[in-house]
Amino acid sequence: MTEIHEINFDGLVGPTHNFAGLSFGNIASHAHSKQTSHPKKAALQGLEKMATLMRMGLKQGVFPPHERPHIPSLRKLGFQGTASDIIKTAAADHKQLLTNMSSASSMWVANAGTTSASSDTSDGKTHFTAANLSSMLHRCV
Repeated sequence: MTEIHEINFDGLVGPTHNFAGLSFGNIASHAHSKQTSHPKKAALQGLEKMATLMRMGLKQGVFPPHERPHIPSLRKLGFQGTASDIIKTAAADHKQLLTNMSSASSMWVANAGTTSASSDTSDGKTHFTAANLSSMLHRCV
């Protein structure tokens, strides 16, 4: 008999976590836009939530924060110099672009897609459905 396990995955909040209101139509994102964020506190809360689930006997996976700001994307857009130089230039001249490249949206693992277990599909196969990450700049880098 095949053993079936449900696994909860969470993305860990990174140090550039902020409330920038980047998701059009996301009421919570816009309501909190420009408010002070507390990345370390948020990361610790996320870890505590994961530990709580594991204490309850659930399986837990964690995705580390992505590289932020995403310097390779800024380089592709023409920024040059050291990472520090690129960040300073972007902060001074292209703040919205830097905000997108610094987004911690990857902490919302649901932004990546959905997995449908074979037991829940009509063809009995597991399905991975990727989210439309290319429609929002902060989600596709």
